[in-house]
This record gives sequence, C-alpha cells and structure tokens, in this order.
Amino acid sequence: MSILFNPRRFFSEIGKTLQLAPMLVVIRWVGTASFITLPLWLFRMEPFVKPWLPIPAEGYYFWQLIFLLPYGIVLTLLLSGSSLLILRGGGRFGTRFRAVFAIISYGLFLPWIFCLAWDLFLIFSGHWTLAWAMPIHTTAVVAEGFLYAYGFHRVFGTSWGRAALIATLNSLIFIGLSALIVR
Repeated sequence: MSILFNPRRFFSEIGKTLQLAPMLVVIRWVGTASFITLPLWLFRMEPFVKPWLPIPAEGYYFWQLIFLLPYGIVLTLLLSGSSLLILRGGGRFGTRFRAVFAIISYGLFLPWIFCLAWDLFLIFSGHWTLAWAMPIHTTAVVAEGFLYAYGFHRVFGTSWGRAALIATLNSLIFIGLSALIVR
C-alpha cells in the first residue's frame, strides 16, 4: 500500500505496478461517483456551473452518476494514447502502452485523494461552490501534471521538456473534457 503514496517507488517499480493501473482508474471514478456525485444527487444539489450538455440541471448529477465511470475510462485511455503519440522510443507497443496507462492512472489517482476529502467537506458543510472547490481542484490538476512529467522522465527517460509538454497537453485535455461533462 505504501507504494501508492511514493511516486519515486511507483515509477521505479513500474513492472510491478502495471497491474495496479486498471484498479486505480476504477477506484478513482467509482469513488467520485459514490462519494461525491451520489450525495450531490441525493441532496438535490444543482451544479454550480450551468451544464453545457442538454441535460436539465436538476437531474444532471443522476446522469453523471451513471456515466462517470465510462467517462473516466475513456479519458484515461485518451490521455494514454495522446501521451504515447508524443513519446519517443522503441519497444513493443503493448508494453509501452501499459506503462503509459500506469503513469496516467497514477497521476489521476494520487491528487484525487485530496480532492475527495475536500469535496466531501464542502458537500457536507454546505460550502459546495465553485469558489471553494476551484483552488483545490486547480492544485490537483497541477499535481497531476507534475506526476505525469516525473513518470515519463523516470520510466521512459523522456527529457524534462518533452515530459512537461506531454503533461501540459494531458492537463489541457483533462480540463477541456471535464469542463464539458463533469460538474
């Protein structure tokens, strides 16, 4: 379990941690649905930002609850695929993809733990507003970027510049898709 909270160890032992990646994706997105979206729906809260999708605000969290896991899986695969396109290096595609998927999964998982705790506090204390949520979520996206860059540098020997480029691209994709779908 300590490997989950030690990025250096997680990435240096990538061969052992590959099998954790799918579990991290499921835990992150099912956890968000169960602990954040479900209470928001049960408390009949409306999104603090008007949905872009043609779904009434009063029922938005119901639909988010249903589609959050598929969204999270597609997002993780999309980030992994876009990262793989920019990465250089040889090796078998399947092996490289699994390593990239592990880096992305870990990058999305670790900062999420802090977001989860903060969001739970906001929901149950009655402070669920954009102004309260945004600072922690912004910090989490930055932390995800650092984890992506560190993982690509550590696992693939990617230059820091290229690793930062991949991390920035992934963060922009994540922000863009989340702004459209997640409330």
